Amino acid sequence: MPIYSVKVLLESTVVPNNYPTEILFEETIRLLEVTDQDELETKVRNYFVDDTYENAEGGQVTWSLVKILDIFEVMVEFNEDINFKEVYSRYLHFDKPITANEVIELYSLDK
Repeated sequence: MPIYSVKVLLESTVVPNNYPTEILFEETIRLLEVTDQDELETKVRNYFVDDTYENAEGGQVTWSLVKILDIFEVMVEFNEDINFKEVYSRYLHFDKPITANEVIELYSLDK
């Protein structure tokens, strides 16, 4: 089965948010093995469901999938389990309100 790299943008939401001017996104690239590219988006959306946990201040942090930014076929075949192995990640921290679309445009994440 072919192996794809999938670049996604995640957004952190904190409730209650004691720092409303701070916004946090994560850009990450994962590897994924699928039978064909048509199956890929469904598999990604099923993997990146909202993940919520309690932070040190007792608030709830939720990471959500904002957008699939890029898909690229890396290789045709690989003999190990490779699904959702992370090959790259960075956090994008802002000290003022910003939307996901503005972050994508600012950093050219969809290019």
